[in-house]
Amino acid sequence: MIYCAAADRQPEHGQREEIAIATIPLLQRGYANPELLADTDWLAAHPADPRVRIVDARAPQQYESSHIPGAVNLDGFGSDIPRAANADMADPQEFERIAGRVGIDNDMTVVVYDAPSQRMGMVAWTFLYYGHRDVRILDGGFDKWSAEGRPVSTDMPDYPRTTYVAKSVAEVYCSLADAKAGQGRSDFVFWDTRTPAEYEGTVSGFGGLPRMGRIPGAVHLEWTELLDPETKTLKPASELRQLLESRGITPDKEVASYCQGGARGALAAVVLRILGYDRARAYPGSFAQWSGQPDTPVER
Repeated sequence: MIYCAAADRQPEHGQREEIAIATIPLLQRGYANPELLADTDWLAAHPADPRVRIVDARAPQQYESSHIPGAVNLDGFGSDIPRAANADMADPQEFERIAGRVGIDNDMTVVVYDAPSQRMGMVAWTFLYYGHRDVRILDGGFDKWSAEGRPVSTDMPDYPRTTYVAKSVAEVYCSLADAKAGQGRSDFVFWDTRTPAEYEGTVSGFGGLPRMGRIPGAVHLEWTELLDPETKTLKPASELRQLLESRGITPDKEVASYCQGGARGALAAVVLRILGYDRARAYPGSFAQWSGQPDTPVER
């Protein structure tokens, strides 16, 4: 079933209720790589396009309640993100199975969304890591789409299974070995995207930690600072660069973004790529992996 969503009430007589969202147009925000984003107007102009696959990165129960028509569900916090036993990313063959199951092939434009939150970053970055050529995050996510009164659905699409070929891209990935090797390098910076309390080691995130604290020398900027609090869209490039550079996160350095389980850090890594940080990496094992090692230092 397809119907129209609105922020406060359902439109009458089947008409779409449009709510103005005051945002700076995507192409006017100064991003180096705006092709890693899609706006709601663009997505609405491609209904049922067989070469565009929409991916809802939320939890299955949220997806089942309502989603953008035609979207498939890959949970950014679940088993749809293939991991090795030590929490590094799994072999490409694991992702080939996942992408093929939901009918995605290598030549499709993949548009990922959630509320928005870090789940969309985890899924989008995973596609980047496994070599997908055209993956985009929906700017403003499901919140903006819904607030604009655009159609949503409860129908579950059933696309034919495809053959997907994945090839890992080392340049966007920080493994545990890479993270250990980055310690003490002047051209390497760890970006901790968690809450201040997690960074300071006074609380742990979901699921607990072997040791609380942070990777020594890591700088802090919470992932929520990347999004406009009202529109939920990505902040303009100049504002983001100012935030990042004030923490020492500069384009000349290799940046490994992390959180507790990988999702917040993955979103940060995608944003860095949007800004043109060519040496940006996500550390998906993140602090849960780091703090569980017998040979890694922790700072509080």
